[in-house]
Amino acid sequence: MSAALAIRARQLELRTLVITVDPAKRLATAMGLDLTGIEERVVPNLSGVTTKGVLSAAIIDSKKTFDAFVMKHSTDPELVRKLAKNRLYQQLSTTLSGSQEFTSLERLLQAVESNAYDLVILDTPPTQHAIDFLSAPERIRNLFQDTITKWFMNPGENSGFLASSFKGQGLIGALIGRGTRVALKSLEVLTGARFIDELIDFFQSVQSIQKTLRDRTEKINQILMSKDATFFLVTSFDAAKLVEARHLSGHLDRYGYNLGACILNRAFPESLPDLENLKLQIPEYLQPAAGRLVAFHTRVKNDHEQRFKLFRDFEEKIDSKVIVVRVPEYRDDLFGLEDLESLARFLGAST
Repeated sequence: MSAALAIRARQLELRTLVITVDPAKRLATAMGLDLTGIEERVVPNLSGVTTKGVLSAAIIDSKKTFDAFVMKHSTDPELVRKLAKNRLYQQLSTTLSGSQEFTSLERLLQAVESNAYDLVILDTPPTQHAIDFLSAPERIRNLFQDTITKWFMNPGENSGFLASSFKGQGLIGALIGRGTRVALKSLEVLTGARFIDELIDFFQSVQSIQKTLRDRTEKINQILMSKDATFFLVTSFDAAKLVEARHLSGHLDRYGYNLGACILNRAFPESLPDLENLKLQIPEYLQPAAGRLVAFHTRVKNDHEQRFKLFRDFEEKIDSKVIVVRVPEYRDDLFGLEDLESLARFLGAST
């Protein structure tokens, strides 16, 4: 759906970038592109189709993006080399909760700041992870508070004291919140017995970028909450998914984000044909089979009507300013640029 929205933007002659955090690389597969690396790739037009719009695509490599961020903003090359070998940093830039989300939004910020695009589309994780996705940069930011870092700047005096204090959570507990304590405890498990030494080394090495990191997360939040940022919520025609979507739309509204559209993907047909008189149109020897077909059709039709009632309830409760689009379930899988172009035109006609 992100790919189709991006192609729709190109149809409208916009310079567009679509980026994804999807590890399954469905965006690359749908567009038929090799998106390895952190560079954008231009998505070709269909044969015979011309437009002034330009579409580029990229898949976010969290490790490479985080490394590039450190290299760009660090003031000491030696500390950068030292940091690259630190096991805490290796966890932070790959698997630590919040790191992938931070690099994704940092990549979004870079694209916006480049002024190379009229529109940037960020494909985010499924609904149940979206709230965590939005709060992740703040969790990373909290890990680099000055009140934490200053305690690790003199390892000769503090290392033994920190080691004993961390066991009882006394000093650390006084300085930082519960969430960060949990993060540090997780890091202790990941790095083994040398946790404190690694911790001191880590905070010394990142000192030169911590203010920049905090500033960048603040800029990210400003962009996400600005009038220029719009969230599109993609869900499916399913009771549980509609509940999730309603919950997320409420969260976005409470925290000041702008929800512009809700797309119900793979929706059922608006209605089914009336088959009550089917038996009058077929030979007598097929009447028993026709009766079973009518009975089955009735059950399916009743099921559809129940599902559409759920949808109507959802549509009534969502903000009236939000555009709601139903995308039908196609007979065949959508694959390749031609199918995406068709879906993009459908989205354009629906809005």
